[in-house]
Amino acid sequence: MSTVKKTVKAASVIMVLTLISKIFGFFRDVTLAAKFGTSVFMDAYNMATVIPMILFAAVTAAIATTVIPIFTEYYQKEGKEKAFDFINNLLGTVGVATIVLTFIGIIFAPYLVKFVAPAFTGEKFELTVKLTEILLPTMVLIASSNIFTGALQAMEHFTVPAMIGIPYNIVVIGAAILYAHKFGIIAIAYSIIFATFIQALMQLPVLYKLGYRFRLKINFKDEGVKKVIVLAIPVLIGTGIQTINVYVDRVIASFLPDGSIAALNYANRLNMFALGIFSTAITTVIYPVLSRHSVQEDKEGFVKSLNFAVSGILYILLPVSVGAMVLRVPIIRVLFERGAFDERSTYLTSIALFYFAIGMTAYGLRDVLSRSFYSMKDTKTPMINGALAVLVNIILNLILVRYLELGGLALSTSIAAIFATFLLFNSLKKKIGSINGKQMLISFLKAMGASLVMGITVYFVYNHLTARVPDKKIYEALTLFMTIIVGALVYIPIVLLSDKNAFNYFKKGIKFINAKFVRL
Repeated sequence: MSTVKKTVKAASVIMVLTLISKIFGFFRDVTLAAKFGTSVFMDAYNMATVIPMILFAAVTAAIATTVIPIFTEYYQKEGKEKAFDFINNLLGTVGVATIVLTFIGIIFAPYLVKFVAPAFTGEKFELTVKLTEILLPTMVLIASSNIFTGALQAMEHFTVPAMIGIPYNIVVIGAAILYAHKFGIIAIAYSIIFATFIQALMQLPVLYKLGYRFRLKINFKDEGVKKVIVLAIPVLIGTGIQTINVYVDRVIASFLPDGSIAALNYANRLNMFALGIFSTAITTVIYPVLSRHSVQEDKEGFVKSLNFAVSGILYILLPVSVGAMVLRVPIIRVLFERGAFDERSTYLTSIALFYFAIGMTAYGLRDVLSRSFYSMKDTKTPMINGALAVLVNIILNLILVRYLELGGLALSTSIAAIFATFLLFNSLKKKIGSINGKQMLISFLKAMGASLVMGITVYFVYNHLTARVPDKKIYEALTLFMTIIVGALVYIPIVLLSDKNAFNYFKKGIKFINAKFVRL
């Protein structure tokens, strides 16, 4: 079976599973929105989730990006036993490090909250501190889960890692429905601890079936750990820089009217929905493939796989981006506007979503390009380019927030993502030579042309249908659904007729997914 065919099949499975997970994720967000809306409780909760990210995002990102290439190298050159030994030692050393950081974070929680949310005072401040202390231990579990995920994906087992978001969301939804009325947002924080534990635990049976056996091992001088540290340092720095970016966004947003932080969060969740389904699926599958090509020094296969991933993201995310911009208000209204989430919440979230959607495709491309460097064990280049992009984002934040307020923060993020993507394309071309950029440009132009036609069509179709149905939620949902279907029916034929490769990939994907459902 060809690499491209295997990639299409694996990506198809991940997309389906991720879609199910994201649907549950939306039920979670809808439930939280109905319970808490854009209230101070959600502002405190969203800000509290930033604290663990500041302390641990760099560690977990480093693990996620370094496990696969190093595990792949051990697996192919020294065998399964050595690769699993590396996993056990990494679990032990990372576990010790994250536990220590957790205790430090709990001790200094009030100072951390004051740092990330200087405008928070009184009960809002105290609640954020309490939520932070509850959420900090989850990062130990997340680090372990990332290690298990990296090992499974390196061995091209993608199904279970793609499913772990489903029980996570079910646990949080259950807590919100059963306990939010009695314990408030605190119940959600405790449910996340249990949910992250489930994520780590459910991957172990598959690993054990593949021959893995857990053995407690802590050796900071281990060769594999040293490789992780060497590769992780630039990732740690790069993620730390990205965290500064998030910090600046949240600090500025904390000075905007109440609900601005929550609106940014809801809009970002919607923006990341498409990325989580499509971009993450392609990136997840292509990363071990690129790592294998890199270990085998197969440049032709590397470039071919990279082009496939880039084209796939362009053809999928560009129409989604345009659709999100055109239909942002009805999407938010249908998904979130109920309970405490009122018209003002919809208005605020729609502003942020419009500007976030501008950079959606760039985010997807940036992830694939960063993984291409990581697969070659080059973590410095993405760090440098990411730092430049963050600098651009911070400067634009300070400028655009004066004119667009909430929208300025989202627009700055999108512009910075586009800037980072161009930098990564240029750096990759310098590193490996030709990357068949002409073909990528052609794919972009075809996808953009088809997306613009689709965007214009759905704009008029939605307005036409809305004027002819009663003003009720059920009719609005049906109108939105019908408009999206019309958009897909306009976009897909244009792309398939204009690009033979897209047509072939589409056929393979549909055939494979259909075969899976028939077996069920």
